[in-house]
Amino acid sequence: MSFLRRYSTACVRILVAGFALLMASPLQADAKLRLTAFTGYLPPLSIDERQKGIAVELMELVAEEAGVELDIRFAPWKRAQILAETTSGSLLFTAAYSKARRDRFQYVAPLIYTESAFITLDQPLDTFEKAIETGKVIGVHLGSQRSQILQRSGIRNVEEIPTAEQMSTMLRTGRIDAWYTMSMRASYVYRQQGFDPRDLVIGAPVTHGTQWLVANKDLDPEIRARLTAAVSRVWRDPRYWQIVDQYSK
Repeated sequence: MSFLRRYSTACVRILVAGFALLMASPLQADAKLRLTAFTGYLPPLSIDERQKGIAVELMELVAEEAGVELDIRFAPWKRAQILAETTSGSLLFTAAYSKARRDRFQYVAPLIYTESAFITLDQPLDTFEKAIETGKVIGVHLGSQRSQILQRSGIRNVEEIPTAEQMSTMLRTGRIDAWYTMSMRASYVYRQQGFDPRDLVIGAPVTHGTQWLVANKDLDPEIRARLTAAVSRVWRDPRYWQIVDQYSK
């Protein structure tokens, strides 16, 4: 290789290295940014500190893409929402959209799409009208958007229950007649409790939902934009569906 070529190559390497160093400096500073993210005990999306869950693992990918550190904290869902609303700069996942919630939080990006149905052990319930007609007692997660959907649909025979595990047991023992929840949640929880999910009668989807990452109203707009872009990249990451599939087995 000629001296000129070696010299030019060396100069390019120095310039590239210098540019990389300049670009790395703000990123290294940003990497120290630590955000608190609240979630509920909402299997299989958010299970607990040990078992994680679909949304928890997706949020770890989002943090990786955004160059931030996440302090993920679990709480009963109703309390998780209150904590996120009252903790400056914090995040909340996974939250369905509602006008009331829009007033309390800023929506960042959709994490996962879901469908919900009535889960029974006998006849299928494929519509809200059928649920009203049969007069069945419907179990639904305490403080959830689904509870409000049932009310708006005219269903009055409703029991709000704190956890999916309780609802699963109550369905099995006949203390409720049906469970209104995400189809993937019913199968996952039933299986985790040692029951055969093939016993479940899953009705036709009656609602489809988007589970969002939302943030406290005072989250910095630049951080919000960074998280939005990170979620968009995670949606295109092959690991996204690998995570979803491993909780669906």
